Amino acid sequence: MNDKIIISICGAAGTGKSSLAKKVVHTLGTDIASRVPTDYYLKSYSGEPYEEFISTPFRYDWELLKKVFQIPIGIVTETPDYDFVKLARLNKTGGKPFTVSRYMIVDSMLPCPESNFIFKIETPADLRLKNIKERDKAQKANSARNWEKMELTASELNSRKYKYDLVLNGFSELDENAAKIVEYLRSKRVVD
Repeated sequence: MNDKIIISICGAAGTGKSSLAKKVVHTLGTDIASRVPTDYYLKSYSGEPYEEFISTPFRYDWELLKKVFQIPIGIVTETPDYDFVKLARLNKTGGKPFTVSRYMIVDSMLPCPESNFIFKIETPADLRLKNIKERDKAQKANSARNWEKMELTASELNSRKYKYDLVLNGFSELDENAAKIVEYLRSKRVVD
């Protein structure tokens, strides 16, 4: 992993992490940066009573993602195949394809433990829920039903467990937040 820079963009569900990650990849350049759609690495619902499941935070299969970071730069790989209705991994592969790059942009509710840099985006809960409901309508899904679990996961972001390189405002324009991330990375001499 020494030849890769792992950049986490984290935040509560509905903050715009994926859009920001895509913008950062575009800003850095698709020849050197890739987005890892990390929700595909969520751990599966294991069949416990739904009330028990919904009362705990989401967890990620960081070990499986760590294996991706071991793949040489330039290789095309793919996320696990994940059913977001059943919240279950169908297969370790078969999901969204992406190319392993020098800069791996990981967007997830919680920061990836392998990250070199962690950027948190914050947006008020009412706007996030509105975004999730709009996404559900567009994708014919019902992820809003897991709002309680999403909020439990988000509460971990405010613990002292994580140190953020920057905290970004979700009301700011995508271009502005992406520029702040790239400027920060330049200040650390990680990018030219």
